[in-house]
Amino acid sequence: MITHTQATRRRVSSPLAIDKPTLLTLIAASLLIGETFAGALRYYLDMAGLSPLLYLPKLACLAAAAWEAVHARLRPGVWLALLTMALASTLALLHGASPRNVGFSLFIYTPLLFGLLCGHYLERRVRLLAGVIGFCLLASLVGIALDMYIRVPWKGYSYMLGEVELTANRSWGFGTVDRLAGFARMSTILAVMIALYSLYLAAYIKSRLLRLMLYPVAFGAIVLSTNKSTAVAYLLTLMMLFLAAYRVPSAAAFLVAVLGGLALPVASLLLNIPQSEAYSESLFASFNDRLIHSWPNFIEVVLHEGWGWSGAGFGAVGSSAAAFPLSWLELLAIADNTALYLWGMLGVVGVLFYLLLFPLLLCLHRRGPRIRDALLGMVFCSCLIGWATDVLEVAVSSLFIGMAIAHVLASQPQPVARPQASMTPLMRH
Repeated sequence: MITHTQATRRRVSSPLAIDKPTLLTLIAASLLIGETFAGALRYYLDMAGLSPLLYLPKLACLAAAAWEAVHARLRPGVWLALLTMALASTLALLHGASPRNVGFSLFIYTPLLFGLLCGHYLERRVRLLAGVIGFCLLASLVGIALDMYIRVPWKGYSYMLGEVELTANRSWGFGTVDRLAGFARMSTILAVMIALYSLYLAAYIKSRLLRLMLYPVAFGAIVLSTNKSTAVAYLLTLMMLFLAAYRVPSAAAFLVAVLGGLALPVASLLLNIPQSEAYSESLFASFNDRLIHSWPNFIEVVLHEGWGWSGAGFGAVGSSAAAFPLSWLELLAIADNTALYLWGMLGVVGVLFYLLLFPLLLCLHRRGPRIRDALLGMVFCSCLIGWATDVLEVAVSSLFIGMAIAHVLASQPQPVARPQASMTPLMRH
């Protein structure tokens, strides 16, 4: 005879139980799958006249984050970040942005908010999340293979949603080399997803041999996407992980990763690189273009408008400025550097938020559960990718950055003794 207590325990422990952690993990899974197949889904849903369905995962993330913000006891730092977002939105409106700009930016940042407010629930269903991430990584590899050998129908496709033209898949190349995006929207996003998916899975693979097989496969796929910044960031992340047992070298690596992203835009104002370097076919042509054009022009616009201290505001920088253009601020649509992106949007406060990546990495480096090892590699890699990318606008990256912040906030030192049984990280060598 099964007692009520036994039945309750069995129901709670069932991996298929739709409790709150499972429901939120399924929402995260829908977001990851939607981003992995975004290019193909946009094409087929538009063909069926159902384009808005693609945005359901982000809307679910937004609803879950809003519910958690209202019903949970949030730390003061989280409320301060939300207040900063509200004030920056008002500032953007004062600078001439429309409510559509602010709304679109909020939509972009939904994965970050969801990870920040609901990430601790996702940690309770790591097996389910790992299974979804494994599926997404495999699908990304298959997508690259398809893109290499056949002409996929969604490549280069764009469509209209209301009055806004959106890209289903960006077809572009480097010289005569096609940049492969697989099922995703862009090769850049595909490369970031492959890097982060593989780093997450590696933290849960017990066999060192399997990990050493996973890394080159993931790196090869990133190289095929021709995204050089992500390939370099991935290699440097692997070096950091293999040296992670040593605290001082790790802390030095974290400091370089954070300050390097801040120093590059400043260096672009000081270096005198010939204009021709931006149009050459060398491996560094795109990087030189950032040094010569993108970063100096972005800085010039912000300073010319007198927004160096306050920033342009939440909604006046990034993809929202591209989707709903502000005629005199076209150059703020792409920063190609996360530190510069945050400065342009939030001013000095944005730079302070960016510098918080250093203590975040230090906290993740402490010994703890496997999820901490996974998040350490993912945040470090995202930080390096952010040297040449607005990484906070990549949904998968911002989701896991939000989860990392939530994990650190939830694991602040408590007076109770911590169990030691599961404290050995897999990635430390």
